[in-house]
This record gives sequence, C-alpha cells and structure tokens, in this order.
Amino acid sequence: MKSLYRMIAVMLLLAWAGQSQAQLVKQDHLRNSPKIIELFGPVVAKTSDATVRVLVDGKEVAFGTVVEADGWIITKWSEIESNRDKITVKFKDGKVLPARLVGVKDDGKEAYDLALIKVEFRGLPTVQWRNSKDATVGKWVASAGNGAKPVAVGVVSVAARKLKPGDQPPKILNVDSGYLGVGLEDGKGGAKVNAVQPKSPAEKAGVKVNDIIYEAAGRKVIGPESLINAVGRMRPGDRIVLKIMRGEEKLELKATLVPRPKQFKGNPQETMGTKLSRRRGGFPTIIQHDSGVRPEDCGGPLVDLDGKTVGINIARAGRTETYAIPAEEVQALLPSLKSGKLMPPEENAKIDPVKNPDQLLRTVTSLSKNDNAIKVRPGRFARAHEVKLKAGETYEIEMTSGDLDSYLILQDAKGKKLTEDDDGGGFPNARIVFRAPADGTYRIIATTFNVNETGNYTLTVRKQPGSEK
Repeated sequence: MKSLYRMIAVMLLLAWAGQSQAQLVKQDHLRNSPKIIELFGPVVAKTSDATVRVLVDGKEVAFGTVVEADGWIITKWSEIESNRDKITVKFKDGKVLPARLVGVKDDGKEAYDLALIKVEFRGLPTVQWRNSKDATVGKWVASAGNGAKPVAVGVVSVAARKLKPGDQPPKILNVDSGYLGVGLEDGKGGAKVNAVQPKSPAEKAGVKVNDIIYEAAGRKVIGPESLINAVGRMRPGDRIVLKIMRGEEKLELKATLVPRPKQFKGNPQETMGTKLSRRRGGFPTIIQHDSGVRPEDCGGPLVDLDGKTVGINIARAGRTETYAIPAEEVQALLPSLKSGKLMPPEENAKIDPVKNPDQLLRTVTSLSKNDNAIKVRPGRFARAHEVKLKAGETYEIEMTSGDLDSYLILQDAKGKKLTEDDDGGGFPNARIVFRAPADGTYRIIATTFNVNETGNYTLTVRKQPGSEK
C-alpha cells in the first residue's frame, strides 16, 4: 500500500507541476480529470464490489452500500421515498435484483436521510469500516461507485462534527427566500463581493465590490456558500447584519432583504453549473469533503487510501462541498434499522386507538401538479384534510417532509382561516398548536412555502395529553 501512496503522490505532483496560481484555484477540475480518477482505481477496487446502483421504477437515483453479506444495503432515503415499492438494485456484474424497504432513519434529531433495503441474496461482498476520526482534514478520499474507477476524488475539508441547523444548508432550497443582490467569489477570510446589483439591498446598505463579508446574521462566513445559505434561511423583509472587511477597515452594515427577482429564482450555485442534492441539509453529523459527487451518486461509500469506508456520501451540498455520514454513525444505526421498527407509515395507515389514544390522524401522501392551487397561497399546490376536534382541547398538527418546505393553514368548517404556520427560514416542517373553540369539523390545508413544489409529506394530528377542559 505504501507503493500506492507514493505513486499517487508522484502523479499528483506531475499533474500540478508548472500550474499557475490561477490554475491551482481550479484543483477540483484537475483532481477529477480522467488520469487522476483512473489512478485511484486500486483504492476502490474491493469497495466497488460492495457498491450497487439503486433504481426506482427503472430510473437510477442513488448508490447503495452493502453492509452485510446476506443482502443488507444502506442508501439515501429521500431518493427512493417517492416509490418505495418499485426499488431494484444493479450490481457491478450487471445483475439486477428487487429490493424491499426495511427501515428509515430521518426524523427529529436523527435526520440522517438513510434507508436500509434488503435483497434476497447471500454471499455479497461488504465494505470494510474505519472510524471517521482517521479521516482528518487534508486526507485524500475517494467516492466508490459500482465500476472500476471512483466517481470522484478529493480531500477532507472539515473532519466529522455535529452540526446545528445554522451550520449547514437548509434541508430544501427556499426559492422564495430573501434577496441580497451580490455576486460572490472565494476571498481571504470570507466571501469576496465581485458584483453589486443596482438598487439591491446590498447597494442600499453600502456594500461595495471587493468587500470581504466575514459574518452574516451572526454566523461566520467562510466562503460564498456560507453567505448563500445564511440568506437562504431568511425571508423578504428580514434584516440581515453583515460584518465586512474593506481594506483594513471593519464595518457593520444592515440590509433589508427583498423578494428574489424572477431571473434569480434558481439555486445560485446550480446556475453556475453545479447540480446539488434536493435534500442536502439537516444532518446531525457529517464529514465534509470537496469531491464533486453528483446527487445521484450519493448513498455510496467514501473511502480512504486503504480502501476502508469512513462514511456514506449523503448529499452534494455546494460547489465544493459534499457531505458524508460518518462510518461509526451508520454502524450504530444498523441494528435499529434492521429491526423493522423504523418503517415509515403507509399512506392513510389505520390508527390503533389503544397504542395511540391521542392521535386523530396520520396520513402519508403527496402534493402533485394535479392538485389544485389555492387562492390564499397563489402558485402553490394544496390538499385539504378534515378532522373533528372538541371544544377546549389542545391539538398538535404537524406536516413533515423531505421533499418540500411545508406550510399549514387551519380553517373552520366555513373556510375562515384560524391560524397558519410554516416553521420559517427554510426548515421544511410546519407545526400548529391549536385550542379548539368549539366542537366541529376543521379543515387543514397542507401546502408549501415555495411555489410549484411537489413531493411526499406526512400529516399528523394529535391531542395534547391533559388538555381537556
């Protein structure tokens, strides 16, 4: 293995020899050149045998990682959620087998976006795990596929760490977020402003070209992605505080965000040619590396130069950011995933009144373009659900989704709006706590914060214990 290390080191030096400083800025293109990718073939040789392509209704959506020889495979949940009954896996040798969903871990504080699927086959090659503590900053890593070469290579940019919501992108892009109006590039100590849109909030606040924004909304900015994510959590009308270096001078500027212009409704990074994962945030713990893993290549193993799996790629989060769930976190989840107790509920599952005496409704369904748009939220699709509530009792109404940014509206039987909630700032779950003023039927409108969003969601209505009159 030492000879392999030396060979890789020599080849990388040759690849970068003679490059100008400007060219070195584009090292991500160099390291993913065919020659460099081919060089890492021996690193992923064994692991690729334990990597499968996951298909939903015949379409390739993710990779899967074989974790046990008798057919247990881990993959990315949000990519198979849409049609869980039509999952197949394709092996390196071309063999295709049907797979069934066994368990999902993507709730609350454990929103890993991981699913365990099972194929009826024994004697499969499995990955060899290694604790992510060995994946230190600067270490080379390769993302295995089910071919002879890795799908991407790179280095660890941030070692495994637990995350708070503000330290990573929102789960889902909020195309109706606030707009600041700056062009950005990497800068020393933050995000460098390379353009300021006329009449934009940034211009009105006094932001100038060549300013370095090093803090936004109370959070450190380490590059363009950090600032994009900070603004993406805020709405039109919100005020954002920017801390700026202008030459040697430190400034604090305040800008009031406005609605995003139509030409900027797309993801700022995707308009620069980088396709990002639809679900790319909300993870409790991640390794961050700079490999260019495509969204449809998530779910596969991330290996070190020994070919040991240090994590499972879970999201392409930015132009130079890919996230992986650390190996030890995945291993710890496997027993509960295998138990069968973590299956997501079936659509309109019948509620057991003995086990769930306070639960009135639980439905797993979806919003599609066939659903009607509603007048109170123009451009958004919606579904209405009816539930009977009792006067004086308090109820929790929750809409959760890995596909869309949830928005709830509660109406009385005549259609009068009583309350609403979207949980704000790019976080996809909506929750209403409501004390019923009278006995009767109430209408719950399940819709979205963003326009034209579609996807699966779960709606739950439960009575708060001890809330009786």
